[in-house]
Amino acid sequence: MVQFNTRANEILLKLVYYGPGLSGKTTNLQSLHAMCSDVQRGEMFSVNTQEDRTLFFDLLPINLGYIYGNAIHLQIYTVPGQVQYDASRRVVLGGADGVVFVADSSEAKMQDNVDSLSNLYHNLNANRLNIKQIPFVLQYNKRDLPDAMAVGVMNRRLNFRNVPYFESVANRGPGVLDTFLAITRETVAYTFKKYHLDKKIKDFDEMLALIESNVRTSMRELPERPEAEPAADVTVLKHSNVSVTDLQTGQAADPQELLEGALKSNMEAARLYSELKQTKDSLEKKNEELSQLYTHLDHANQDNQKTRKYLEGLIQNMGEAVVSFAPDGKILTWNAAAERIFGYTRPEIIGRSMSELTPDHLQDELGRITQQVGHGQVVRDARTVRIRKGGETFSASITYAPVRGADDRVLALSAMVRDTSQTQALEDRLVHSQKHEALGRLVPALFHEASNRLTPVLLEARLIAEAAMDPHQAEQAARLVKAVDAVQSLLHPLQTVLNPPPARRTETQLNQVIQEASALVEVNAQHMGVSVELNLEPTLPVAGLDSALMLQALTNLLLNGIQTTAAGPTKRLRVATRLADGQLQVVVQDSGPALSEARQGEVFDPAAAATPEALGLPVADIIARQHGGRLTVRSQEGLGNAFLLEVPYQGVPAAAKGAEGGLQGRRALVVDDEEFLLECLVDALHAWGLDVTPASRGDEAVQRLEEGSFDLIVSDIRMPGLSGVELFDWLKAQRPAMTKRILYTTGDSFDAMTRGFLDVNQVPYLGKPFDLKQLKQSLERLLETRNEA
Repeated sequence: MVQFNTRANEILLKLVYYGPGLSGKTTNLQSLHAMCSDVQRGEMFSVNTQEDRTLFFDLLPINLGYIYGNAIHLQIYTVPGQVQYDASRRVVLGGADGVVFVADSSEAKMQDNVDSLSNLYHNLNANRLNIKQIPFVLQYNKRDLPDAMAVGVMNRRLNFRNVPYFESVANRGPGVLDTFLAITRETVAYTFKKYHLDKKIKDFDEMLALIESNVRTSMRELPERPEAEPAADVTVLKHSNVSVTDLQTGQAADPQELLEGALKSNMEAARLYSELKQTKDSLEKKNEELSQLYTHLDHANQDNQKTRKYLEGLIQNMGEAVVSFAPDGKILTWNAAAERIFGYTRPEIIGRSMSELTPDHLQDELGRITQQVGHGQVVRDARTVRIRKGGETFSASITYAPVRGADDRVLALSAMVRDTSQTQALEDRLVHSQKHEALGRLVPALFHEASNRLTPVLLEARLIAEAAMDPHQAEQAARLVKAVDAVQSLLHPLQTVLNPPPARRTETQLNQVIQEASALVEVNAQHMGVSVELNLEPTLPVAGLDSALMLQALTNLLLNGIQTTAAGPTKRLRVATRLADGQLQVVVQDSGPALSEARQGEVFDPAAAATPEALGLPVADIIARQHGGRLTVRSQEGLGNAFLLEVPYQGVPAAAKGAEGGLQGRRALVVDDEEFLLECLVDALHAWGLDVTPASRGDEAVQRLEEGSFDLIVSDIRMPGLSGVELFDWLKAQRPAMTKRILYTTGDSFDAMTRGFLDVNQVPYLGKPFDLKQLKQSLERLLETRNEA
């Protein structure tokens, strides 16, 4: 019968393997014993005859572990199958919580199976157990016999309750675990429901599945062993053949009672032996744990020694001086940093007073802090002054803390001294750096204002040069244009870095661009005595590139190459082009000093540029990336540096092949709050034959749009009142077709909000300052866009 230990939350269940003689009951237990882990199983206890046949019983304790707070323990018994041991079977069957009937599959043993099943029925009744209610599982063993009966036939003869049944070959393992799991599940479920324990469990089926999962996980494969060899860890008691008939009636004790008493005593002895074995194993485990604990303590002691040495070394090598002193001021410890900061060696200072390191006017401060720390307080970062050996004073920051003993009493005081005399210089440098940072934040705004002021000057100079009739005036205008171009050339690299322009692809022959760049740098090359050799692939195809940007990038590469080559022994710069793997490639090979690895890593970084000329390579790299390509460099001592510019080859965009018509006769709305720039733009567009309407504010532009229609809009972005961004929003709502015909001019495109607006809406723009050529090309491209209104 099930036993409960409510204090320890333990449940003890008894399972009995029943069946005819030699059907494989003990073999089932031996296989289970071999498959169980050492943690789960107890020692198997057998009381056998001299022929190794079960005389009284076999006992195998198995622990299922904790399931939902309950430790479930199983005691698994077998009974002797021989006919003469019926009394033994009845006694062992007493208090059973579940039964496995092990049937012999041999056709010759069928009647023995039937007789044994009938015997089970009578013995259960004798123990007041109902065969129709008790958890019950059938196992058809020895399925490997040549005369094994069909499972269906055996089921019709034996499975009167239609209970779970399993085929098995117990001596090899198949079916043993499945049978055990089935009777365990049935018995646990029946017991929990009978005593209403299932109501305390939220998901009872999940608990049963967990039991099965735990058992399957912990079981191992049945090891190979000779059939005659008993399983390991099995206690076997052998007796000669005895039976009730061997005892004569009329003696002092009734034979039946004597046999039952002997069985019960043996079962109790087996149980006690099993518990004793478990206790012994537990004590051995505790011994092992104590031994391990001792080892751990020994290791911990060694680690403590190492930690102590480590901490001592750490304190000795800290950057700050660490000094400990007694409450009366006597110095106890002195690390290497203290020697460096104060100038005293350890032997010189140990035992002397802290007051010797403190100026006279700060003695009261030292006494006050010593009193505070002596009461357990920590004084952090006290700004003060101390004295070095030789009398020199220095500023210091000191943190004082108490050093406590085991009884929490303050035994000494510690002082961590930081020399702050050098910190002031760093703080001054930081302030200086912050001022420069503040000036740096002004650069975008200054650049915006300079661009706004320079753009009308540039446009007006071009207009004057184009309109000049008198040769003297034309010469003056040319000088003015040249001066303005010089200013623009200074701003242009910075503009490219701050605001990388988008690549506007047109039909471009890369070889022609290189030849144009070579012509631009020819004067510089001649002045430095450098020859420029062009080795251009004659079959290089026309591609979709931004010719102006590529000219800027290639000019920068050639200027850099000329300057580097001039410093080398062989003053020759070679330039080559080719199309390889879908990439247009330009190689600029100089013969100057090779770049170091560190320099190669920063040559394309704008932040590393120290002069405006040094921005040339970063600008070339930006332009390559705007085309989806890259710029790399390889250097080798004696051979110079090879810069490789690669851009993906793309065909000519359809819109880039020219547009019909032109600017003549088109209606344009020009919006800008800079009066001088507005006038210049109006004059330029008039000169190209456009009908121009000016507007100095965004709201005025809206009014003009409501009054009439326009082919083009040229607008600033940052304006008082209605900005260019808000004007675009109005166009999207009221004139959506015109959002494809607006060109923005701005010197503020590196501003985050402006940049975000341009990127999101993908509208064309010109970065200030710009010239007449750029403006005219942009307007012509704008007219190529189909107006869907």
